[in-house]
Amino acid sequence: MPDCLPSARLNSVTLRENIPVSVTIELTRRCPLSCLHCYLPETRGRAAAGRELAAAQWKKILRQLARAGGLYLVFTGGEPLLRPDLAEICAYAKKLNFDVRVFSSGLGLTAELARELKEAGLSAFEISLYGRPAVHDGITGLAGSFARSLAAARELRSAGIRVKIKAPLMNLNAGQANWLKALAKKEGFAVSFDLVIVPANDGDKTALKYRLGGRALAAAVCLTESLVPAVPADGRPSAQDLLCGAGRNVCALDPAGNLYPCLQLPVKLGNLTRRKFAAVWKNAWLKKWRRASVGDLQACLSCPDIEYCSRCPGISLLEEGNSFAPNAPACALARALRHKSGS
Repeated sequence: MPDCLPSARLNSVTLRENIPVSVTIELTRRCPLSCLHCYLPETRGRAAAGRELAAAQWKKILRQLARAGGLYLVFTGGEPLLRPDLAEICAYAKKLNFDVRVFSSGLGLTAELARELKEAGLSAFEISLYGRPAVHDGITGLAGSFARSLAAARELRSAGIRVKIKAPLMNLNAGQANWLKALAKKEGFAVSFDLVIVPANDGDKTALKYRLGGRALAAAVCLTESLVPAVPADGRPSAQDLLCGAGRNVCALDPAGNLYPCLQLPVKLGNLTRRKFAAVWKNAWLKKWRRASVGDLQACLSCPDIEYCSRCPGISLLEEGNSFAPNAPACALARALRHKSGS
């Protein structure tokens, strides 16, 4: 991405100044689905959903995030549509000038709620679909869930809200990518794919058996052009390229108000019902994290695939016990991307 683009300049400035420009909020960990690959132990029955903040508490936190420079806000779950105050919270966030999006299965959406979300100023709605009905329902564990999710997507489109289909590709549904692309084109939805299945937040690695590898991963890479990372002009990735914006210009909150660098980097930094965001955002762990550099990635520096790497430090932490260690999915994906480029 050229440095002259406004988005690139915004990313550069917010990284340098540690402005939390993008925030993801889990409003609940309750969910009507039990997806085989889900990283939340709550949806797989290994933990209770736990405490959820009320709308008034979220509004107080949103004001702090806005003052800190937040611009982009995602509400997710679990299933955020299980919150009867979702439209109210979205509308309040919009009044604070956030760009507001919702990530959801779509289950629980009604025509009335779609209209309320449109009036609340929702920017876009992203719905998870995994393939044809039988494939989708097999992954979610709920018969009829495909039909309900697609109906929700159409309802949102009718209300004037932009819809994106998003799907992780795994050995359960890798052959569905072209079908999902065709469906998105027919319905007027955007579409995106993710090739990395992650461990659960509690360390459980059961879902990793669904990861693509070898020829299947290479084939999926060829189908998903948007996943190709930009290779730096000088061929030398920076800390920004390899360590991401987690805890720098990105952060996340769980349903109880606990702050994390990112949902994929489960390091609990503090609770915003007890401490101000400004104080937690400057804590000792984050100060040390922000001083990290490419030099901390010693095991990666001599890798021939490093120019194509889009490693996630959260996956490294969960799988290897070290945020700076290489992780298997990033290595496999980088290798596939390099081969695709012909290098």
